[in-house]
Amino acid sequence: MDNSIDFLRDEVRNGFYIPTAIKQAWLATLDILRKIDSICEKYGIRYFADWGSFLGAVRHGGFIPWDDDLDICMLRDDYDKFRQVADAELPENFVIHDYERKDNHWLFLARVVNNSKMCFDLEYLNEHNNFPWLAGVDIFIKDYLYEDEEKEKSRCDEILNILAVADGIIDGQINKNAVLQKLNEFSAKYNAKFPKLNPDKKSEREVAVSLYRLAEKQMARVKPEDTNRVGQIFPWVIKYGSGAGETKSWYEKSIRLPFENTTIPVPACYNTVLTKRYGDYCTVKKNWDGHNYPFFEGQKKEMEEISGESFGGYKFDSKILERDVPDKSNSLKTVAKECVSGLKKMLADADKICAGSELAAEAFDELTKLVGDIQQLAADLGTLTENVKGADRECTFKLVGALQSLCDALWEDYIKVKEKAESGATEETVANNAETDFYKSRDALDKVEQSVKENILDRKEILFLPIGIREWKAFEDLYEKEISDPDTDVYVVPLPLLKKNFVGEVNMTDEEIAESAHMSEYPGELSCTDFRNYDLGLHAPDVVYIQNPYDEANPCHTIPPYFYASNVRKYADNVVYVPIAPTAEFSQDDGSDMYNMRHYVTAPGVIAADKVLVQSENIRSLYIDTLSSFAGQETEDIWKKKIEVADKYIEALTETLGEKADNKAGESRRKKLLVCIGANELLESTERGISLTEALNSKLAILKESADNIDVSISLYPEDKKEWLKVQDSLAKEIFDVIDSAVSKGYVKATFEDSKDADAIAQEYDAYYGSPSPFVPAFSAVGKPVMIADFGIS
Repeated sequence: MDNSIDFLRDEVRNGFYIPTAIKQAWLATLDILRKIDSICEKYGIRYFADWGSFLGAVRHGGFIPWDDDLDICMLRDDYDKFRQVADAELPENFVIHDYERKDNHWLFLARVVNNSKMCFDLEYLNEHNNFPWLAGVDIFIKDYLYEDEEKEKSRCDEILNILAVADGIIDGQINKNAVLQKLNEFSAKYNAKFPKLNPDKKSEREVAVSLYRLAEKQMARVKPEDTNRVGQIFPWVIKYGSGAGETKSWYEKSIRLPFENTTIPVPACYNTVLTKRYGDYCTVKKNWDGHNYPFFEGQKKEMEEISGESFGGYKFDSKILERDVPDKSNSLKTVAKECVSGLKKMLADADKICAGSELAAEAFDELTKLVGDIQQLAADLGTLTENVKGADRECTFKLVGALQSLCDALWEDYIKVKEKAESGATEETVANNAETDFYKSRDALDKVEQSVKENILDRKEILFLPIGIREWKAFEDLYEKEISDPDTDVYVVPLPLLKKNFVGEVNMTDEEIAESAHMSEYPGELSCTDFRNYDLGLHAPDVVYIQNPYDEANPCHTIPPYFYASNVRKYADNVVYVPIAPTAEFSQDDGSDMYNMRHYVTAPGVIAADKVLVQSENIRSLYIDTLSSFAGQETEDIWKKKIEVADKYIEALTETLGEKADNKAGESRRKKLLVCIGANELLESTERGISLTEALNSKLAILKESADNIDVSISLYPEDKKEWLKVQDSLAKEIFDVIDSAVSKGYVKATFEDSKDADAIAQEYDAYYGSPSPFVPAFSAVGKPVMIADFGIS
């Protein structure tokens, strides 16, 4: 199983927030798919992504973001081959659910499940990303249909007749005599034998299973060589007739498309198939009625009822709302003030020694030690400031320079006093010059005190705690506003994401932890601080921006506990939570969105923060409702005060925001267009009698005319050229040559953008033109223009 910590990160995809809990389910399901895939490859068995998984592979490069199940289909002959070998080839703990093996599974599909029961064994959980619940892959069967609609209707009626008797037995709705009459009728018509029907549940089930088996036999009675039509007979062909069937040739060639961290086969003419099924399938409609979301929630409730324990995640404790005064006792500001006071006292003591009647050897030794102590304290303050503030900051330069000037003045004054003492000056001379002996030092110390005030005490410190380079983007506007203030020191401390086991233990080496912070991936202009070198107590920041909502509550990963919101606020005046990315707007009626808020909103990092920034008044209202429902309605006023719309907060940070916006608006740049060609065009253009090569050349020629105003990048979906060659080798090579030619002439850039980064790429480009691909919903989600190409139109 994939144990990648990065895959398990929360993310916002196409405007939908996907928490770690859903990613766990995805990985469990993908693990089953890999096992099925290896069997199919070993035995030459064809299968295809189906239903939402088919749509997800084409349109999203993986799961539909708000879906969590995985469906595949097989033609009847391939399915029969799979069932013959599956039991021996699947892992020992896997099971197959169908109407014969699983109670109440009265469906004509097989479900490959990763275990026979929920498993809380720690070794198992460590191997399965702390996911104890059952996951499965549904295998739908496509049977061969009669070409003659009347024959197909007659078969469907027969199947319905058989199933009506089976369901009547299961439900107890048909009396025994009527059942026996029907069994005799079926025996004669189909030459079938049935178990004896006794008045007990076991016997009734055996008869019902035999009837389902008979119905399935009728579904399989058309041979592949006798038809050009295939379809899922139950329920679709039965319900809608032959029109629910599909062309058999659509399933003759396949291509593997990206699917999360793997690939999955789909019909090579996937656009034709999906258009037939769904019409305008590129337009996202975030609703479905196929199953409950998420699939594991029912199991969780069942386990809670059995065990009496809760598996709901983080439990609210009102103590988290208690806010202590931040501890500044060991901060650089406190230490600096103490150092200045110490320097003043020691310099005053030096003056007292010099004001004495004579500088005896003992007194001079005391003065010498005192001067050394002053210099050491000044040096220590300078070193501490460099370690805390950073040696390359202007404020550090200024303070260290003032401290160095103090040390220089102190030495100069000391040498003069020493020379006077060695020259045998009279008591009267010594006394008269006492006030001027360390006058340069006093003047320098005044400047040190002023420098401490300007460069430490009066400066504000802001800390950003990003948890990844992708997540950093959510901080960028705030960061720009904060660094625009010349009296503010801003620190960026990337945090590592730590994989933990089911009981919360982190088993990573120090090297692995350091690497997981991905320090080198952040923009070069950012001056990042290693998390191991940032001391909250010394820095005592005024504001800390966080984006990890979970603290200890995530089911799979965590950050160093030192940077939990509950600990950060011990030292910071304000802790501000910023979500990792904006989502699409949604409402209480969007069940999947609302469910996921239970993971990333009702979390300790959000609750412990002093302020929560959200994207809109609508989302603010949803946060307030969700948190009030979670923590109790009596807390509603707390959330109303704590949660703010981000734009209003950012506007309050700086009065120059409007000016900056005007400057940006005045900037001009070349527009960027992403063109993507899908492998579906290979077969579909041929079927339409279109020369894809000529069509593509024609499109690129038009784009060439706009080369002075538009930067055009071209990509393929899927990116793997080998998959294209498997579909139509010669035509694929022609397409590659056309692209290479356009690139060599300089009016097109071959980027071959990774569809896994579709959301980030959509932010970079201005518009999309091309075939259906994961870029389409990504561009649509951020309001960028999308045009689906028709290569038949010149």
